[in-house]
Amino acid sequence: MTITDYKAKQDSCKFKKSDKNSLKLKPLEVIELVKESVSIEEMLDFYFGIDLSAAKGRKTKFICCPFHSEKTPSFAVTPSLNKFQCFGCGCKGDSITLVSLQKNVKQTRAAYIIAEDFKLLGNADQQLKNKISLTVEDKQELQEFFNAERTTFNFLSDFKRMIDEIIKNRIQSEKDMELYGYLYHWSFKINSLMDLLIGTENTSGEQRVDNFFYIQHWIESKAYPMLSSKLERLI
Repeated sequence: MTITDYKAKQDSCKFKKSDKNSLKLKPLEVIELVKESVSIEEMLDFYFGIDLSAAKGRKTKFICCPFHSEKTPSFAVTPSLNKFQCFGCGCKGDSITLVSLQKNVKQTRAAYIIAEDFKLLGNADQQLKNKISLTVEDKQELQEFFNAERTTFNFLSDFKRMIDEIIKNRIQSEKDMELYGYLYHWSFKINSLMDLLIGTENTSGEQRVDNFFYIQHWIESKAYPMLSSKLERLI
């Protein structure tokens, strides 16, 4: 992905600093919402293009593992429990773990991604909005802020994934570490910024907006120059 691609994605989340009523489900509430609303069959189909109905087995279905190459299916899925386990590579967990592994993010982040992809937060947010009085203008501004946060989080997630791939493919020796070791710092920094966007349960609305604009400034002053000057040559 080029610097132009990243700027186009990031430009879609411009937001004026005026929202003081930022609301969001707590992480544990999002996790529970996802588990109650989306089955493991739906996630396999949506994120991996795997139709579980064609797989062998009754209560437990066996398919080829989506996380490693194999000819004999060793990936067991139990739809009634929303659980999976691969007897080849050893990965196992629930439906959220699937997306966590695929996108290389924590469980909480995976839950937010799923909730957004399956349009779960719209209805859930309404329950929060009913707790306070909001005008039509407030609601529109609130939704714009949610959209801006989500777009920024996705941008950072893509950026981190690109850096982690470069680290994995480029750093093979001590010399490589001298040349590219700084990328570990970048990966850690991006991870901390993503945590600011997710860990909002005990954050005031004003602080949450401040965090958002701090991240926007970091992206424009640090991420864009880094992408255009160094990373594009390493991909």
